[in-house]
Amino acid sequence: MNTSEAVTVIVKALAPYVGETMARSATEAHCQKLGIAEAMGPDEREALLAKLSGALNIFLGRDKSASVVAEVRNALLALGGPR
Repeated sequence: MNTSEAVTVIVKALAPYVGETMARSATEAHCQKLGIAEAMGPDEREALLAKLSGALNIFLGRDKSASVVAEVRNALLALGGPR
């Protein structure tokens, strides 16, 4: 899966909860820290979602965070990512 497309999908899903700027900067920063460059495989996707989930727990609580992360995961899989 193309990382820039994945970032766009993630930002679109997170923006209603934390704002577009926060969603984009957090997603891009975690991609950089995890070494995710041009392509994102299933392991990288799950590592990124785990990092984002930790931050979302603070803003949304565990239940809502889990729901949002599941929504993001489904959107990424619909984009054509490997399972």
